Amino acid sequence: MKNALVSALIWIIALPAAAEEAAGIWHGKLMGQLNIILRIEKDGAGYKGVLESPDQANFKMPLDSVTATQDSLDVTAARINGRYQGKWDETQKAWVGTWTQGQGLPLTLRRIDADQANGFAPKRPQVDAAEAALAHYHVEAVTLPGAVASVTLSGTFSAPKGSGPFPTVILIAGSGPNTRDEAVAGHKIFLVWADALNKAGIAVLRYDKRGVGASTGDYKAATTADFAADAEAAVTWLRARKDVGAIGLIGHSEGGVIAPIVANRDSAVKFIVLMAGSGVRGDQVLLGQQALIGRANGQTEEVIAKAAATNRKIYDAIITDPDHAEARVRAIVEAELLPSQRVDAAIIDSIVKPVTAPWMTYFIAYDPAPELRKLKTPVLALIGEKDFQVTAKDNLPVITAALKDHKKATVRELPGLNHLFQTAPTGAPSEYSQIEETTSPAALDLVTGWIRTQ
Repeated sequence: MKNALVSALIWIIALPAAAEEAAGIWHGKLMGQLNIILRIEKDGAGYKGVLESPDQANFKMPLDSVTATQDSLDVTAARINGRYQGKWDETQKAWVGTWTQGQGLPLTLRRIDADQANGFAPKRPQVDAAEAALAHYHVEAVTLPGAVASVTLSGTFSAPKGSGPFPTVILIAGSGPNTRDEAVAGHKIFLVWADALNKAGIAVLRYDKRGVGASTGDYKAATTADFAADAEAAVTWLRARKDVGAIGLIGHSEGGVIAPIVANRDSAVKFIVLMAGSGVRGDQVLLGQQALIGRANGQTEEVIAKAAATNRKIYDAIITDPDHAEARVRAIVEAELLPSQRVDAAIIDSIVKPVTAPWMTYFIAYDPAPELRKLKTPVLALIGEKDFQVTAKDNLPVITAALKDHKKATVRELPGLNHLFQTAPTGAPSEYSQIEETTSPAALDLVTGWIRTQ
C-alpha cells in the first residue's frame, strides 16, 4: 500500500504543468476598457502574430517576437516599445500577465473565435456605404505630375457616369501622412466626401500626399508650401480633361490653409471650401489645441500654463531664429527637464526633432490671414463648434475679419461638430475613433448644396 501511494505521488509530481497552445486569437482589456487582440499563428517551429487595438482606429501591427512554452507567453512590439508577459492559468483558462509600455498594466487574455474578434472592429456605416456606391460612378486610378520632377501623385478620379463636363473638386488633406482617403481613427473621411459629391453630380480628384501611399517624393522634407505646390499641379492636370468643368477645392485642416494659396495663384480655381482651416498663425493653433486637449485629459490649469509657457519659448525660438532652431530648442528643453532626464539623449531627441522638422517649423511661423485677405474666388469657411484642434473661438473671428470685404464669402460655425465634422459629445480627439459617424450628413449637405450654386 505504501509503495503504491509513493508511486502515485511520483506520477502526480511528474505531470507537466497545464499546457495551452498559443496559436489562436486572444482578447483582453487594458484598464478594463481598451480592447486588445493578439492573433498568433504557427510559423515553422515557432510563432508569429499581430497586435490589434480595435478602439484605436482598429490599429494593427505585426509582432516582432512571439515566444511560447507550455505555460508562458511572451510577445514584443518594438515599434511602440510594448511587451506582454503572461502565465497560463488553468482555472481561468487564460493568460494572466502584464502589458508593459513605459509602465506595467495587468492584462488577462482569453481565447475568442474569429466572429467575436471581428465584432470588436469599429462600425463605420458611412464608409461601408461609400465603398458600395463606387460601382455607381466612373472611378479611375490616375497618376499625375507633382510640383517637382521627383514627385508623382497617385490618386483616384471619380465622377457621375456620363460624358460631363462636371464641376470638379480636388480634396486637399490635413496634416500628417495622409492617403487619398484621409484615413483618421478608422474613418475614411475623403472617401465619404467623394461619395457625397459624386452623388450630387460633382466629380472628385483625391490623391496620396507626396511620399505617402503610391505617390513618390520625400514626405519628411516637405512643408505646407510643397503640398500647396502639389495641389496647384493637380489643378493644372485637371484643366486638360474634357470631362472637367469648373474646378474647386475642398481643404480640410492644413488643406484649408493650402486652398487659399492655390486659389490666389491659379484663376482656374472657381470656388473653395475651407473645412477647419485656420485663420491664426501656426503657433497659436498649437497652443490653443494643447490647452483644450490638456483639460480634456484632466490636466490642472497649473500644468497647462507651465506647458504653454515652455512651448511659447520653443515656438518663439523657431520663429525668430529658424537657422539655429534645433540648438536653441534643445537648450530650452534641457533646461526644463529633470537632471536625471537630461542624460538621456533619446528623451531629448524625441522632443526636439519633431518640433524642428521642416513641416513643423514652417507651420509654426505661417500666418494664413494674408492669403485669406487676397481671395477673390467664392469661399465657404466652416469650423465645428466643438473643434479642439482649430478652435472656432480663436479662428472664426480672424477669418471673418480677413474676408470682410469679400462679397462671395460665407463663414459659419457648425453646432455640435468636431475637427473631423463628426457629431461629437465633447470634441476631444480621443472620441474620433469611438464615433460611428464619419462626417455629419448636415455638413455634407451644406457643402454639396453650396457648390451646386457656384
